[in-house]
Amino acid sequence: MTRRNTLVFIIILALFAFAICALIYPVFGREQIRLGLDLVGGSHLVYQAQFPDGATGEDKARAMDRALDTIRTRIDKYGVTEPIIQEQEGERILVQLPGFTDIEAAKSLVEQTGFLEFREVELNNGNPVYLGDYLKNANPEFFNKGEAGTRIFVDENGNPIASLDRDEEGNLKYIDEEGNPIDIEELRQIEEQIKAQLEPGSTALLSWITARGDNGTQLTGGFLREARPSITTGITPEPEVAIEWNEEGGIIFDDIAERLHSRPSDSLERCIGIFLDNILISHPQILEPAYHGSGVITGNFTIEEVEHLANLLTSGALPMPLQKPPLYEEMVSATLGADFIDMSIKAGIIGIILIMLFMVIYYRLPGALASLALIFYGTLVLALFKLIPVTLTLAGIGGFVLSIGMAVDANVLIFERMKEELRAGRTLGAAIDTGFSRAWTAIRDSNITTFIVCGILYWLSKNIVASAPVMGFALTLFVGVAVSMFTAIVVTRTLLRLFVGTGLAQRTSLFSVYSGRK
Repeated sequence: MTRRNTLVFIIILALFAFAICALIYPVFGREQIRLGLDLVGGSHLVYQAQFPDGATGEDKARAMDRALDTIRTRIDKYGVTEPIIQEQEGERILVQLPGFTDIEAAKSLVEQTGFLEFREVELNNGNPVYLGDYLKNANPEFFNKGEAGTRIFVDENGNPIASLDRDEEGNLKYIDEEGNPIDIEELRQIEEQIKAQLEPGSTALLSWITARGDNGTQLTGGFLREARPSITTGITPEPEVAIEWNEEGGIIFDDIAERLHSRPSDSLERCIGIFLDNILISHPQILEPAYHGSGVITGNFTIEEVEHLANLLTSGALPMPLQKPPLYEEMVSATLGADFIDMSIKAGIIGIILIMLFMVIYYRLPGALASLALIFYGTLVLALFKLIPVTLTLAGIGGFVLSIGMAVDANVLIFERMKEELRAGRTLGAAIDTGFSRAWTAIRDSNITTFIVCGILYWLSKNIVASAPVMGFALTLFVGVAVSMFTAIVVTRTLLRLFVGTGLAQRTSLFSVYSGRK
């Protein structure tokens, strides 16, 4: 065996050892292969979308579509964990996550997609409106002026105290962060306690209303193109989050900036409040009448907090908030269950044994080596499924099994070409090299067409029909066929070359039943 073949053989052994370790032990944080809802069940969550007053049916439909895409991208940007994310009647969103047996972990995964919105201080005759102004009058006239919809009041730390809106009868109502009614007397006591400790310039108890452009569109994180951690360039550099709007968001932000810039400088009325999940995280002054599509989020941040906030925002900001806690949450039992998994494993083992027996009986030693390569192939593919990770459902298993058949098919083409070369009187080494080179074109063309079909399936299922199971099937088939090419062309060929130059190479009957030579 040449030095080159020795090196390739060592690499193959190293890959095989790594694949076995990856399947047995946690690697890169992957504990085990993910199984789909139809095999192991998962978490079932139903969320209620919350829209501002005055939102039209078209606005809600567009926001729901964006929310579904955002949640789907946030959970599985590669489309292979096969979540079920659907819109339901009553402006609700259904989320089913396979393999997430911890409800709290599942909720955290969905809810960490923060709702970023921008608000401004409510004014009445040019003066800021506070919570106390509402508590003094159960139905203040200025509530009906200008911006309609929910007001948010925060404490000195920016945490929400209460939200204000109207009920179905038109009366004012106060609710807490979870949507529960708040007793007015209790709210007055909270207001008095905070008011007694207010410092000059505090944003506590202010009434924050949604900031909108001239066309009435609310400015939210849905218009955010990019958010990245940055450092100010002043005398004392401080962490901040640099943000960039898309084209529509830049126009809306400039409309708001021009309006707020006309107010007195260094005043609360000139601030734009940046709220993440109803928490006031920053309230910078508007210093310019236009920002042309970019800006920064500043505050008393550490570098770690800035990085976390930027990651959270770029992972996908929902166009509207989701009610917390979810309306419905439970574990979903497997539709096929453990019995099906056991039967699938048994069927797979029986099928592989039958394939190996056929290969050994018909192709003798090459068949035995191809069987070893098939074991290497299965181990490596399953390790890749675990590390990517790919959630295996019935459709994904189908793609994997299909790729096994294609791996055997490649070996059959190669061995048939070898038989012809051996019949022509070539040596074993020449028959191996010629057989592989002549069979390669057929293997290449057939696999390329399979890759093209997988690409089309993946693109159609992602952009047209939004079918996660089809995406999973296309991906598992693509990975399986790619690895099968490697095992057929590299692994089997290297194993065969081990016998070139040995006494076994003279016994061509070991390499085919119908080799034509003894």
